[in-house]
Amino acid sequence: MWTPPRRLVGDLTILGGVLAIVATVPPRWYGPIPTDSYVFEPPLFSPLWIERVVLPPLSVLAALLVVVGLLSLFRRDRPWMGRWHRWSASAAILGGAVGTLATTLFAATGGGSDDLTAAATALLGALLALVALVFALPGLIGWGIGYLRAERDRQTLGLALVGAPVLAALFVAVGAVVGSVAELAGGLPTVLPFAALAVVVGVDLRQRRS
Repeated sequence: MWTPPRRLVGDLTILGGVLAIVATVPPRWYGPIPTDSYVFEPPLFSPLWIERVVLPPLSVLAALLVVVGLLSLFRRDRPWMGRWHRWSASAAILGGAVGTLATTLFAATGGGSDDLTAAATALLGALLALVALVFALPGLIGWGIGYLRAERDRQTLGLALVGAPVLAALFVAVGAVVGSVAELAGGLPTVLPFAALAVVVGVDLRQRRS
């Protein structure tokens, strides 16, 4: 079975990290959001149009590219990983895949479906997002610790895998205490550590063969 070159996967993973940042930038940063009739038919390239049309598929693509990068990293290093290390990586990838599905469902809620269908889709997406967190966060931390403990030179990769969920949780806690931060930046501070992780993984895939 044909598999894409690892350098190409590394480039796509880096792109996924960049797209994750772009998709999480609050739409208000692009300009004022209208509150009148334009809400129903926003002008082309307006902040509301970007929020409804551009950002949802962009977030799905970003999540998919990052998961593909993590899967490629796991396939490359699996031969020398210990059992618990492999299980942690598998949990992280499973959580990422479920999270991608949740992101797809959230993106679908803005597709003009009726209120009942949109509410059911959003509820299912929220449940899947919770499942994704249960698997991905401890999986990433365990995966990263495995790299930190490995005799090979994997310190940067290990720190990125451990640091992403820890920093994201810290930013969520700060945003809950300081409401102005969450209002101004939205979910961007939470996504930034995972975007940095995607860049580190992408660079590692480009530079290492094993």
